[in-house]
Amino acid sequence: MNTVSIVEYTEIDLSNALVVIAFPSVGLVGSIAGSFIVKQLELEEIGMIHSPDFLPVTIIHNGKPSPPVRLYASKKKCGPNGSCEQLAVVLSEFAPPPKTIRALADTLLWWAQTKKCKIILTLEGMQIPKREDNYESKIFGVGSTPGIKKILKKNGIIPTKEGIIVGLSGVLLLEGAVQKRDIICMLAETQTAYPDSRAAARLLEKIDKLLPLIKIEAEPLYKEAEEIEKKITQYIKTSKTASSSLSTTPSSMYR
Repeated sequence: MNTVSIVEYTEIDLSNALVVIAFPSVGLVGSIAGSFIVKQLELEEIGMIHSPDFLPVTIIHNGKPSPPVRLYASKKKCGPNGSCEQLAVVLSEFAPPPKTIRALADTLLWWAQTKKCKIILTLEGMQIPKREDNYESKIFGVGSTPGIKKILKKNGIIPTKEGIIVGLSGVLLLEGAVQKRDIICMLAETQTAYPDSRAAARLLEKIDKLLPLIKIEAEPLYKEAEEIEKKITQYIKTSKTASSSLSTTPSSMYR
């Protein structure tokens, strides 16, 4: 039984859209990059993803309560010849529980197909050994179809030849290959398990090349790095405190 559902507040045409999946990973690269895209492009919160297995928390931003996993999108058409080449973002500061990952991936794939979205792009961090402070993260990519691999090559994104991608991104990539769906996973090198906004900015610079019609300025993220890192670090600390406090409460109360 699928325990994950999507609730849309606003009906938006997402035909041919690129859907960015931004969950926390190493260095919290995905969440940081996703948050910046939403803020800079002023995307509208259009819905939420719900599961009884998600951590029962509420995000407060600008005084507005929001669920932990949120959907954002743009209403404007910006594709060639008036076609709908839009952008949607699935954003969360909290990692999904392992037992929900398969259901979450299936739900996202179903939703994207129903909305006639064109490509799903997942964002990940990849930990590397400690290097000098001015080291620039390399960005790697994996595609589920030959067409996506050509797009990565055209945009100068280094292909990943060997390795393991776990969690939601790994499941989406495999299902994309099986179902012949266009899925991209982009990974930014990071030297730390702590929030790494600089690696997220490097990732955004590459994403910008994939979206020539929607300009994403990564430079402000370098300037806002410390503020964003502090905010998301606080979210993580709060979630750990919440998990700890709930551990003494019968789980049946939250099912």
